Amino acid sequence: MFRKGAYVIHGTNGVCRVDDIGPLRGMGAGDKDYYTLTPVYSNGGKIFSPVDNVRIVLRPVLTKAEAEELLSRLKDLDELSVIDEKKREDAYKQAFYSGKCENLVRMLKAIHARGELRSSQGKRATASDERYMHMAEDCLFGELAISFGISREEAKDIFVQKFENEKDTID
Repeated sequence: MFRKGAYVIHGTNGVCRVDDIGPLRGMGAGDKDYYTLTPVYSNGGKIFSPVDNVRIVLRPVLTKAEAEELLSRLKDLDELSVIDEKKREDAYKQAFYSGKCENLVRMLKAIHARGELRSSQGKRATASDERYMHMAEDCLFGELAISFGISREEAKDIFVQKFENEKDTID
């Protein structure tokens, strides 16, 4: 069980702060306990998630040590493998909805590699690639930002720098 004030990852909503824990008053929810969550990087709105929810990923944000460890393993994480091009979006969805940072990194690596290939062929990125890239970046960089106590832009800069350094050692 999470505590009030904790930062958690809630499904595809990304980083949320736990504002309250308890039954919902006046909503006919009975005595069932809910987390009242506020998304950190989107304006307005509250999320009411049952404490005993098993359908949507609800996990703590990475600690600083876990975030550092993830960044240190970038070169060890293979890009997301997509065997059937027709199932590419399904592979992206599975990676995104898994709620695992490693899968977001693997997806970003695959999208980046595919983007470079398409660019070398004079083609642009597909709408699906761009959409999932932005979704993955928003979630991953938001989580890293909370873990390191910095802005999302700074988290992105750190990730890109580590990613570029990794590419330099491979090339």
